[in-house]
Amino acid sequence: MTSAPLSPPKAHQRNAGIDVLRGLAVVLVILNHVAIRLPLTNTSLADFLSYGVLRFITHQGYHSVFAFFVVSGFLITSGIIRRWGSLRQSQLPSFYARRFARIVPCLLVLLSIIVVLDVMGVQGFVIDRPDQSLTAALCSALGMYLNKYECLTGYLPANWDVLWSLSIEEMFYLVFPVLCLSLPRSEKWQSVLFGVAAFALPFAMHAMAGESQICRHKAYIPGASALSAGVAAALLARSDRIKRLWVPALGWSGAAILLLTCILPFFVPPFVSDDLTLGLILSVAALLIAFSKGWGAVFQHKAFVWLRSFGLMSYEVYLTHMFIVLSLVQAYQGAGFSERAAWVCYPVALGGAWLLGYGTDRFLSYPAERRMRTFFQRFIRAR
Repeated sequence: MTSAPLSPPKAHQRNAGIDVLRGLAVVLVILNHVAIRLPLTNTSLADFLSYGVLRFITHQGYHSVFAFFVVSGFLITSGIIRRWGSLRQSQLPSFYARRFARIVPCLLVLLSIIVVLDVMGVQGFVIDRPDQSLTAALCSALGMYLNKYECLTGYLPANWDVLWSLSIEEMFYLVFPVLCLSLPRSEKWQSVLFGVAAFALPFAMHAMAGESQICRHKAYIPGASALSAGVAAALLARSDRIKRLWVPALGWSGAAILLLTCILPFFVPPFVSDDLTLGLILSVAALLIAFSKGWGAVFQHKAFVWLRSFGLMSYEVYLTHMFIVLSLVQAYQGAGFSERAAWVCYPVALGGAWLLGYGTDRFLSYPAERRMRTFFQRFIRAR
């Protein structure tokens, strides 16, 4: 990918490769959610690109979420080690305060808005399934079990549905630092334990073979396995045993396997596709190790600025993009435009999602996180 020297990024410096990976993931999620409502295969682009290519571009949402899980596990582990030296030295009050400040402000505002829209009866936001209710959905979102709630009752409206992955991450953040305190002292054994947890993913999927697709794909254990792959990758990235010559091999093989695991599900039975998810999380883990060692410096080029910006604001864009998608689709269909020209909605959706994500980050997430962290730091020191 690049012949630039392999030099690890300095501490606290953003990693361009990781930002591009996160940016690509959130872009693919947006494209997928537009395609569900305005299939790209029905547009004039189908005259030039094959059905398979268009499906590949627009149906990577599930894979992208699992890539997010791996990246989250990697970044959380790297952050703990950078601040406190090792996983066993995690400071629980500080860890929980930082996670609360990062996640909760944006989440509470989002929930407030979609609750109001539901009460007002706005199309696309009303919870109208007989076995669901607004109160129960709100409790599941705040209680970190919205994924389980959907498993039991079915899909919620789109702006609620995106929170299923956040429930898995939040539960991981709750349990992970406590688990860290009882880990073996050796980082080698720590990486082995989390590696085993990562390899448990296909077994967990097969154990739920009789469950619905929602239950299999949105269960805690597969998500925790993906997060564990990120933890193991962060621990391995610290090892001096990863030779300089291995880094490009990890990067290129990770990229190739990631591409392959995103293509093959279109050609194999569903149960085999579930097994391929293991290849996906391991390939993302390999890429993260390579990026942490300086591979992929080409992503620092200004040509990737737009994708890095999506990665930088991935949380805000992910939580808010459905407002843009639903509004755009309703406006397009309401105006009676031809389905053949619906491809124009895709770049518009990406641009709108970026702008809303930027506004959310600039005027809500960043200032709220900064103030809350300052408050929590003073509170913790006072104790």
